[in-house]
Amino acid sequence: MDLSRIGELLGAPPANGDVNRDWEGVERRYGAALPVDYKQFVSAYGPGCISGQLYVFHPRAVLGDDGLHLESLWEQTALTYGELSRSHPEMYPYPVYPEPGGCIAVARSISGNHVFLKPPSGSVSKWEVVVEMGQWFELNMSFTDFIWQALNGDLFLPVIEGAPSFDPVGSMEM
Repeated sequence: MDLSRIGELLGAPPANGDVNRDWEGVERRYGAALPVDYKQFVSAYGPGCISGQLYVFHPRAVLGDDGLHLESLWEQTALTYGELSRSHPEMYPYPVYPEPGGCIAVARSISGNHVFLKPPSGSVSKWEVVVEMGQWFELNMSFTDFIWQALNGDLFLPVIEGAPSFDPVGSMEM
């Protein structure tokens, strides 16, 4: 999905960050390259909230109350989902990073649901979106296709509803 099409709905990207600078350290610590479309979206828009409903985290967001620091989200979801999956494995069918092959949390809704990226494995050669909303939904699409469909009301999940908008939240490290 071309970011300019998403920009038609969300407006011009407020951050327009440097993809290499934003992601080099995160990918080194993670141990693999993340999807290009996802990195481009996050670097362009920065940390913020889509349509007042979905918080998007950024690797250089400042830590703290308003900060949407990506690796903090990874730590939070690892603790939460790790504990829950040990108690109720049938309700948590996907491993969450840092578990081997685990899904990577990239966004959180205002109701506490998470959007993950599922790494390629086996016969699946590309990253896919997984959404946890009390039950898990695996979507055979890229992150930007997911955002586009959610903003247009074409997604069968009510992740983003109402008028498309993007509001920056917090600040980024220089």
